[in-house]
Amino acid sequence: MKINDNYLKEQLKHVYWLNGGCCAGKSTMTKKFVKELGFQTLEDNVMKYRPFTNPVEYPALQYPHSGLDWDKWFNKPNDEHVHWLFQIVEEMMEFFVTDLLKMPTDKPIIIDLGIMPERILPFIPKERMICLYTSDEEIERLYFFREDHKMILDVINLTSNPAATIANGNKNMVRFSHEVRSACIRNGIKTLERTPEMSVEEQFKLVREHFGV
Repeated sequence: MKINDNYLKEQLKHVYWLNGGCCAGKSTMTKKFVKELGFQTLEDNVMKYRPFTNPVEYPALQYPHSGLDWDKWFNKPNDEHVHWLFQIVEEMMEFFVTDLLKMPTDKPIIIDLGIMPERILPFIPKERMICLYTSDEEIERLYFFREDHKMILDVINLTSNPAATIANGNKNMVRFSHEVRSACIRNGIKTLERTPEMSVEEQFKLVREHFGV
């Protein structure tokens, strides 16, 4: 199924998109928009969509699963893993956009999802998108040790060399972040770096100013 981009552009005029890499504050900003400004949001829940997919049309959405060799999964080549990170988001978008269209239109929606901007620019203009990013060091310091990633870390700790597995995983997340940011810059989308010195309130203020809300 392909939904007409012009139709999407009209129906999703109330959607604002936080793009970018990991550990950049996207989830934190979403919570602020919901709590303080009354926005709605939509979680990118892969497990919700997987039962409606098949391995031929949606190969990336089949992974990861409990039967994997976790050593091989987390330590596969960076090119292969980063390709999967992009592919899984692209495969999910068909379902995600359909869910967006089902949401009430009386309140604005804030989305935090890192994706190549070319995939959404046809219906989400750059004025309603911002790319949040942080340094490689911050990604390496935070990514696998976030509370919402505890399950991932628990699995990694079962691998033969958890420290090496985390180091390889960090390379994947850093590269993913770089590629999304570079694509946003190419497309003229505003970028905003989250530094350790930047407070949540300061970042929230800058994002709001960009969106004009």
